Amino acid sequence: MLKIALTGGVGSGKSLACFYIEQNGYNVIYADKMAREITAPGGKAIPYIRQHFGDQYILPDGSMDRKKMRNLVYNNPDAMAVLKAGTTDVVISDVEEIVRVSEERGVKALFFEIPLLFESGSQKDYDQVWVITADIDTRIARVMERDGFTREEVLNVIKNQISEQKRLDLADEVIYNDGVAEELEQQIEKLLIKNNLK
Repeated sequence: MLKIALTGGVGSGKSLACFYIEQNGYNVIYADKMAREITAPGGKAIPYIRQHFGDQYILPDGSMDRKKMRNLVYNNPDAMAVLKAGTTDVVISDVEEIVRVSEERGVKALFFEIPLLFESGSQKDYDQVWVITADIDTRIARVMERDGFTREEVLNVIKNQISEQKRLDLADEVIYNDGVAEELEQQIEKLLIKNNLK
């Protein structure tokens, strides 16, 4: 079974690329979504966050205060390491179970959407890495529109990710997402065909 990681900087268009892959009948494992679920009300990581960061990082609904936590960890590598230890390990365990079941079922390929793939150094765990990229101004505009961030806030997120050039250098395949959606879809189709997945 092929294990293919999809990554890219914030605003590059990973979600749309994953949508097209799913349209072709393949499962996509969303690392960030799994991490969000474990920090949602009743999530597996909430007791850990309460213990290590305190009640001030838990919202009244019982979920993690993502904005407050983001502000803390982006400027504090030690806090980032503590957060990862309580969330990443749980996600890794869940993903390993999905992979085991998929292999048992004879699935041809499993895709993983992992925004911080290279930052975590986990690219070696995958057979291929597909990087989605787009012009920086396009990415900034997308995130400002999607998340209501200021330009400065988006740049701060980008600053905390590895450089775009390094991401491209480490990629097995590069998918360009500066044009219309149909162009992105065509690139995904070509890569699926190239890998005998279509």
